[in-house]
Amino acid sequence: MITYILLFLAGIVGGALAGITGVGTGFIMITVIPIALHHMGIPEDLIVRFTIANTIFATMCSSLMNNIQLIIKKQIYLKETVYLAIVAGTIAILLLQLVVHRPGYTTDIYNMIIIILMIYIIIRTVTKLRKSFTPSEEITVDKLIVTGTSGGAMAALTGLGGGSMIIPMLNLWMKVGIRKAKTISYGTIFIISLVLTVTNIINKPEVDISYSHFGYLIFSVALPLAGGAILGSPIGLKLSEYLSAKFISYAFLTIISLVTLRKVVELVI
Repeated sequence: MITYILLFLAGIVGGALAGITGVGTGFIMITVIPIALHHMGIPEDLIVRFTIANTIFATMCSSLMNNIQLIIKKQIYLKETVYLAIVAGTIAILLLQLVVHRPGYTTDIYNMIIIILMIYIIIRTVTKLRKSFTPSEEITVDKLIVTGTSGGAMAALTGLGGGSMIIPMLNLWMKVGIRKAKTISYGTIFIISLVLTVTNIINKPEVDISYSHFGYLIFSVALPLAGGAILGSPIGLKLSEYLSAKFISYAFLTIISLVTLRKVVELVI
């Protein structure tokens, strides 16, 4: 029971942070879910697959709530979102099938990928915060394709939803304001997480799992997380309306720094 309560609370915190920063619930989930899975006795060689699948499901629920609110407020950038979503969704499915669901994709490899990506994003974000000018947008189809590819790859390989790659690339590379980048990220994250969730349901674990599940979604893990994320996301999105763009950037930087530190510890230990 305590495990389920903690998962629910993690969902609330993750959803709220997603609403504020636009990067999805994944940063909290990829830390909490492996702990719960180990406690439940899930085989070590399947921990990464189950972590990614259940993180992505919670992210889908959170991003759905955020998108509903943005649609009501008519704050949608359809063209950019569609380009990113098509590319990101396609790449995500391919990498999930060809890499993540292969025996060689171990926990150590998973953690190393997260650490490398997070360090890169931290460096780029810190560089951006030191600059005071606001250049005009430089959005092109080519840049959107590269960004979608990067976001889809990150979602499939880490379960982080893709926003942690999409937002910096929109903001730092294409000079898109942080609030607009967040909005585009929400729509893209939902599409990525939706197609990955369907794929994770279709795929079946190689061994029998004693807990009720659909594919790699374990009900007792996914539902508390999703319930918490659904409650937390509107709170975070509402709070973000009162926060400055710089504060949101610092919040984003703080979250990914903490996750990076956690993954370094896991890799070393």
